[in-house]
Amino acid sequence: MININNKRWEDITAEDLKELLSSNDDETFFIEYKSDEEPPAKLVKEVSAFANTYGGYVFLGINDDKTIGGCEKWTEQRIHTTIHDSLTPSPNFDVRKIAINNKVVLAIKVEEGPIPPYITGKGAIFERLSSGSFPVKDSAKLNQLYNKRIDQKNRVKETIEYDDLSLSSGVPNNLCGYIDLGFFLTCSERTYLSKNLRLLDYETIAKRNSSNKFSISIVGNSVMVTIGQMEQDGEIVDNYLYQAGLHNYMIIHDDCSVNCRMLLFAKEDTNYVNIINPFLLSGLYIDFYKSICGSDLNQIFIHAQKYESLRVLKQFVPVYDTASNFRSTQPNPFSGMLANHRSKYGENLIVQGIRIPASGYQLI
Repeated sequence: MININNKRWEDITAEDLKELLSSNDDETFFIEYKSDEEPPAKLVKEVSAFANTYGGYVFLGINDDKTIGGCEKWTEQRIHTTIHDSLTPSPNFDVRKIAINNKVVLAIKVEEGPIPPYITGKGAIFERLSSGSFPVKDSAKLNQLYNKRIDQKNRVKETIEYDDLSLSSGVPNNLCGYIDLGFFLTCSERTYLSKNLRLLDYETIAKRNSSNKFSISIVGNSVMVTIGQMEQDGEIVDNYLYQAGLHNYMIIHDDCSVNCRMLLFAKEDTNYVNIINPFLLSGLYIDFYKSICGSDLNQIFIHAQKYESLRVLKQFVPVYDTASNFRSTQPNPFSGMLANHRSKYGENLIVQGIRIPASGYQLI
């Protein structure tokens, strides 16, 4: 999708909109002007068309002759409610107020949708052709939209899902399972990491986390962070080759998509897995992610597709035990929590894998 005056969405001003309106161009493939009288059904049609094609902008409060009428009936809340209630799935869009001559224009930026088609509440699918929005009736075009959806899902799957571990002689006896987590990001421009992958100050990043046993490696266009050392039945092993993926690790891709794994080890000679360890590990992952991806990601973030799964290799009982991690001279406020939980709910045995969400990905 084009940028207006080659500016980021957040940087567009009233002067940019005035310049756009003063040009000889009327509505284009990427731009629609609508008055405050625009019916909700017609607004939904335009948003559906942009989401199903290459994205675009709708400016509410602009009359047919490109004069500024402003908005009174339409509000940001009404726009959000109308679009969310009338399109499936919900497209990725943003709304901004632009004040011109004491009148408010509501600018709607609609991104090209990653999982088309975007269908109205009346079952219609629209696409953008030239400077107008038209219903899709051709079966070949519909197949193209659905194939785009499938291709996107496959691309997400290949990026943030990895093969399952298998029980073999190379797996520690006390490994009960693992949690896999991934986010596939879509951003409005190249990320800080993609621009600076080989120029980052990895020494400073390493020093910031020097209290933990870890390694940082650049693999292709990704950064891999591993936490901890290899263990075999609770003992550190340096001369044993393990199967791939048998580690606590995080892979950050240059578009800032990420996937990570957290292993679930039982305490010695028990089937109890202390689930506070994955919580602590996720905190380390967040610290590394922030250090490597930079601080401007929230300014270009559009949406993410989240994948999460629990893989159970052996049955185990999850326990939330803070005793080994509590380092205060004061009494541990959590000391009685585990006993109280067991008295009410028992051991909570986990006997099989559970995938979250139950099917597909969660769109954020």
